[in-house]
Amino acid sequence: MSDTAFDTLGAARRLKAAGVEAEPAEAILEVMGQSVNQLVTAERFEAGIETLHARIDAFQTELLARIDALCTELRAEIARSLLIAVGIMISANALMLTILGMILTGGASL
Repeated sequence: MSDTAFDTLGAARRLKAAGVEAEPAEAILEVMGQSVNQLVTAERFEAGIETLHARIDAFQTELLARIDALCTELRAEIARSLLIAVGIMISANALMLTILGMILTGGASL
């Protein structure tokens, strides 16, 4: 990534030719040099976009992995819940059949 070049010598010559004294000229050139260093060049912009794109890709990959893990956990919880529900239904049916048998036989099996 190349920085924007600032010709301080050329600028100093132009300021001197315009009658600006050395001390104010130095201050002007320092401020201008700092300003140029803060400019967003096409290279800096592209590098920033590439960095941002890489961070987004990494975040997306991490997010998809977390979603997959949560889906796996959810499927396991649903399977456990179904097993419990089936067990309860089997137990309830067995209890109802026992009660029905007792009613039909008049409680003789006790």
